[in-house]
Amino acid sequence: MRRLSAWIAFSAEGAELTAFRDALRAAHYPLTAQQMRGGALYARARARHWFGITQTAAAHGIRLTLLRRRGLRFRLRPYRLRFGLLCGLLLGTALFIWCNCFVRSIEIYGNTNISDAEILCALEELGVRRGTAVSRIPFTYVERRMRLAVRGIEWIALRHTGGRLIVDLTEERNPPEMVRDRVPCNYIAAVDAQITDIRVLGGQAVRQTGDTVRAGDLILSGAVEDKFGTTRYYHADGIVTGIYGTDFTAEQPFCSEITVTGGTGTRHVLEVFGKRLPLPFQPDPPAGTVIYGEVRHPLTLFGLRLPFSRIDCCYTESRTALTEWSADEARALLREAAARYEQNFHAADRILSRSESFTETDLGISLKIHYEIEGIIGKTSEIFVK
Repeated sequence: MRRLSAWIAFSAEGAELTAFRDALRAAHYPLTAQQMRGGALYARARARHWFGITQTAAAHGIRLTLLRRRGLRFRLRPYRLRFGLLCGLLLGTALFIWCNCFVRSIEIYGNTNISDAEILCALEELGVRRGTAVSRIPFTYVERRMRLAVRGIEWIALRHTGGRLIVDLTEERNPPEMVRDRVPCNYIAAVDAQITDIRVLGGQAVRQTGDTVRAGDLILSGAVEDKFGTTRYYHADGIVTGIYGTDFTAEQPFCSEITVTGGTGTRHVLEVFGKRLPLPFQPDPPAGTVIYGEVRHPLTLFGLRLPFSRIDCCYTESRTALTEWSADEARALLREAAARYEQNFHAADRILSRSESFTETDLGISLKIHYEIEGIIGKTSEIFVK
């Protein structure tokens, strides 16, 4: 008898046991483990034959006693009225099918210069997002369109493992930048300055240390004449430093409109398979113009990530306010602007001196700073040869 088949052990007592056994054999109800003890027949039979065995026993006046029952159907019988288990089984099955038939997460691999947000935005425009049915995704079409929608993708492939949509891509490799170091050119002064140092990397120097030059004057020549009178053209280049002056000016009114932040609020949203469900009893977001941001918290169970997330939607009120500045505050703001100018434009230069002057009016204060700077003073200028 097969192990998975349900069977029943019983005992039979009566005067016509032999006729009862022959009738069972004729009806094709096989018995196993038959034993005769104390005038009673002990045997096993398949559970599906039990009804026929009882009918045959009644026809021959045999009294049956059920001893044991084995099989899955008998194990599940006590739970047949527990509808909660059935509902849980159905819901678990539905959840399992949902998790494997719909996109619950999108994983991107191979991108370095292209951000995940750009790829996810392009996929969403093509109808691929969390919660999309996997069977409705035209993988080949989406792969072709993604190469056109996102610049810099050389190869891309989409595949799914259950509810995980995996995006593998290879970015384009940009060719190395061409250095135009063979184009005939001169090296000229960019500002009025006094030369403090000349290092020639190409061409011929026509100025020397200590000379004063104006903007546009030639410092390194790319046209070199040899001893035979033949002029050859080269790419003149070098590092020429000098001392020059420059000015910085800025104004700060006493009264101006600035952007300030006001009240903040947070709303919690439950994301289920890409669908956002607002949770009850949440505060209303601030009215007017707000700055919006969100923080995602994936939910886990026993260390495993679930296809659900709690999203904290943060709202910060943004408005403009009319602000008045005192004279000292206006001067401090102007000095901060000057410090940013020095850091952005002259971080690699050496500031020899600086002289500042403030001019105050009824509307505000203006600042003018004169710098004496030692730094690079030259630039290249192409030679147009006929």
